[in-house]
Amino acid sequence: MRVLAFADVHSPEYLPLLLSSLRTVPRGGVSAVLIAGDVVKKGDYRMCKPVQDALIKSLPGTPAVSVFGNEDYLEVHDRLKEECPEVIWLDDSYVRLALEDELVVIGTTGLLDKPTRWQRENVPNIHEIYEKRLRKLQELLAAFSGNKRTVLLTHYPPMCRTLTGENERFWEEMSSKKLANILRRFPVDVVVHGHLHESKIHTDFIGSTPIYNVALPAVGEVKMIEIKPRGLLGFL
Repeated sequence: MRVLAFADVHSPEYLPLLLSSLRTVPRGGVSAVLIAGDVVKKGDYRMCKPVQDALIKSLPGTPAVSVFGNEDYLEVHDRLKEECPEVIWLDDSYVRLALEDELVVIGTTGLLDKPTRWQRENVPNIHEIYEKRLRKLQELLAAFSGNKRTVLLTHYPPMCRTLTGENERFWEEMSSKKLANILRRFPVDVVVHGHLHESKIHTDFIGSTPIYNVALPAVGEVKMIEIKPRGLLGFL
């Protein structure tokens, strides 16, 4: 089973990069598309549709699953769903995709061990939001950890080496060690994340679970990931 993954289009900013990269993807053999958030730039929900249209043109009939990033502002979540109804939007939830074999995708914006300064000043209950999300993710990961094929799709990454290249002083404001610890207890087949534009290492492991940063500004292209019952055995 092969999935196509990307994040941080910040449409329209990196839309040309997405379009040029999609032109290199073969039409056959892609089971699903995974989008790890920041589909649009600064909440401009109208720019979601060009991303959806590009996927429909390049990979017709292929299901696309997305989570919300920090620039897919909370107040435009419903507008994003309206603009891009062909995309399956996950928000601390999951979907079972009936492909050639079942694929469970657990989707979340993710959490930060230390909220950013903006979040601390503008979201009064941000600590409670992240704690609640962590509990929900632990519940979902525990429920599906033993499944044949399960992917965690998150915008914010678990803390690991994909942060390499970002300023270490801010790693706690860009990722979560708490989520990484839960993944060690309840491993899945693959974790796909975005958010890290300056990342120099795009693949790491937490225990036996492979972690992929698929942020377009860092990686420079969409990523094809092959998922097999015992985890990720290869990528193109």
